[in-house]
Amino acid sequence: MNVIAVTGATGGMGQALCEALTKAGFALAICGRDNEKLKVQEAYLRMLGKSPLVSAAFDLCDEAAADSFFSEAEEKLGKIDALVHLAGLSIPTQMDTVTGQDFDRMMDANVKSALIAAKYYAKYAVAEGGLIVNLGSMAARRANGSAPLYCAAKAALNMMSAGMQMQLAEKGIRVTTLNPGGTDTPFWGDRKVDRSRMLSPQDVIDVILFVLEHPRIVFHSVDFESTATIG
Repeated sequence: MNVIAVTGATGGMGQALCEALTKAGFALAICGRDNEKLKVQEAYLRMLGKSPLVSAAFDLCDEAAADSFFSEAEEKLGKIDALVHLAGLSIPTQMDTVTGQDFDRMMDANVKSALIAAKYYAKYAVAEGGLIVNLGSMAARRANGSAPLYCAAKAALNMMSAGMQMQLAEKGIRVTTLNPGGTDTPFWGDRKVDRSRMLSPQDVIDVILFVLEHPRIVFHSVDFESTATIG
């Protein structure tokens, strides 16, 4: 693999993954919603290595912007070998205050964005041997009373990814959903959680790299969590 697209590149997981990929010599196409954060990320990655880099700040639910991003990446970097879709959102919700807008926001950020990213990645992907890695969550497997919409969104992402795999297999594109347990990143904000029992970002990155490094294997769905949460 030579060219990898990463969405959600300015998040804690995205930053760490992009750093690892840059150091390994991959050309990257990165995107996020926050233009200022993306500029800082781009400058840091260019300082780390001389690999080609394309970046764009936009809302992944904007199809025209997504098409433009992947088109520019293919034009400047060549056919895109893999897409690692890290973009997502989690907000606590309570049944007495939750709104339809909360539902739409959660589904857009976690499901619709993955659909649109996959659609336009597939348009500009390598002819054979492409790969989509979607970041799910163990919340898709175990309900969480403080975040039912997040659980629903990640469960939907898993099923959508399975259906994508059936369709995109005809183009030689594999689709994998990774479902890590809680991971110690800024994703949690100021919520009171025990981060000492969580996975580290590097744990998740190691699994992503493992999938990227095995082009002949389809990992349909991979669930994993810290040993500290077991028992």
